[in-house]
Amino acid sequence: MKAIGVLTEMIRNLGSKPATILYPAEKVPIPEAFRGRIAIRDEACIGCSKCAVVCPTQCITMVASEREVEMKGKKVVRKKKPEVKLFACIRCGLCEEYCPTTPKAIYLTTEFAGAGTDKEIVVT
Repeated sequence: MKAIGVLTEMIRNLGSKPATILYPAEKVPIPEAFRGRIAIRDEACIGCSKCAVVCPTQCITMVASEREVEMKGKKVVRKKKPEVKLFACIRCGLCEEYCPTTPKAIYLTTEFAGAGTDKEIVVT
């Protein structure tokens, strides 16, 4: 009796549309508030370390990178810049929220972060 039900369902499904999206041939629609891969605008970073302080997973470390930046019309020397361990990041968005620069120096994109086994991959 079960075989008849299965055969009936198979025949009905032969003529219907697929229930899934053919990824990566078709792109998945991304919601407006999606938090994807983290990115850093080096030219906007002033080296304040706020992103590293508020990070709950401590995946953001400040590394030496001395260069001159402009902040509120004044030229200052930035001594550090953020470096993020990509696969330790939980994409909470706190770093972006607390970044004082405009445009944000550290932000979440709409790109998928992907997966991997190398825990030492960093975004600089």
